[in-house]
Amino acid sequence: MRFLNRLHACFIATVLFVLYFWLRPNDYMQDNIQRVWNGRAHRVVVFGDDWSDTGSYRVAAPPRALARDRDPLQGERWVEGLCEDLNCDFIDNFARSAPSNVKMNTVGSVVNADIFANATSDGRSETLMLFDFKTQVEQFIAWEEKRGQIPARLRTVDEWTVFTVFFGTWDLLEYSALENEKAIQAIDRSVVELMRNLDILADHVDGPVKVVIPRLMDVTFLPRYSNRKNESTTVYAMDQHQSVFLWTYWNQVLSQAMVEWSRGDLYVPDLHGIVMNQVRAKQLYSQQITDATGYGKQEPLFDDVKQPCLTTSTNTNGTAGQLQAPGIEMCSEPTRHLFWNDLLLSGPAHQLIGTEAARLVRSNVTINIAAREKAQQQQDSVASHKNQRKGDGNLKLPPGY
Repeated sequence: MRFLNRLHACFIATVLFVLYFWLRPNDYMQDNIQRVWNGRAHRVVVFGDDWSDTGSYRVAAPPRALARDRDPLQGERWVEGLCEDLNCDFIDNFARSAPSNVKMNTVGSVVNADIFANATSDGRSETLMLFDFKTQVEQFIAWEEKRGQIPARLRTVDEWTVFTVFFGTWDLLEYSALENEKAIQAIDRSVVELMRNLDILADHVDGPVKVVIPRLMDVTFLPRYSNRKNESTTVYAMDQHQSVFLWTYWNQVLSQAMVEWSRGDLYVPDLHGIVMNQVRAKQLYSQQITDATGYGKQEPLFDDVKQPCLTTSTNTNGTAGQLQAPGIEMCSEPTRHLFWNDLLLSGPAHQLIGTEAARLVRSNVTINIAAREKAQQQQDSVASHKNQRKGDGNLKLPPGY
């Protein structure tokens, strides 16, 4: 009996030893556990449209009938890849997608609903359902105030927060149909409003904020836009020329505004460059050509860089477990397509954006470093002047004066 007890003890010890090394948390899990145990957390706060919406909401979740179902085969959004690469603990999502199952003509989130409505009022007669940047920032501020009412011992302290702001795709898709002057005015006002909301955000955050703002992709490369080629070659060529000009103008005006902003650190991934690199890699590989950067040597990440995985079909018999609507056909390998549908990139493409954004944040590669340094020098000068004046009041002269 004593021998059996020893045998059982050895067996149990061996099992525990194996389970410990098999199930032992990795560095990522250990880091998260330690931060939660210490009451501190890392987070990513998301503002934007369909490109950033994770489908999980802190406040003001859309009605179930209007929410868009995320097919698991679609993959993650770029903000989720950013969170993973930065080893963050959670995402506070305030981005909103265009509502589904709505009979009226509608769009997704834009920079400012009033500016958008005024610019497009001549061509639209229906009421639009919009969630603009201003609304999302207000929701974030209200959420933070409510969270601040929770006793400190019962909530985690944010060790760092990275904000993401990504608007403009819906704006440009609609502004491309406007007269040139009217579209430029709408873009100018939109950029001013975007920066104003960044100021409001900075006013409600302790210390300088860290914000990721990707440059926009040329919307004429989106399948939603390129599918119009068959409508009218002449009209399409004119609209494409106008759209490319407005896309270039948007990025230039926004970049200039960001360079001059000094309230925090701005990280700006080149979204268009990331996408075009994949298109170039596919084209060069198919022609067995290699450029100076090495593109064309390796098998491209995507087999199809034009047609999305989800396409319109007359076949309404969907595969079990797929969330596409009737009349929508899904490809066999979603990860091998650059585009998921006519508006969004696929999961692997989103991951490329998230990885690049994380690299910029980790390396602290900002677009506005000169403005930040100038503002810091001014603050140091003011502080030094105040200290000098304070010291002058305590000046003691030597005897005889």
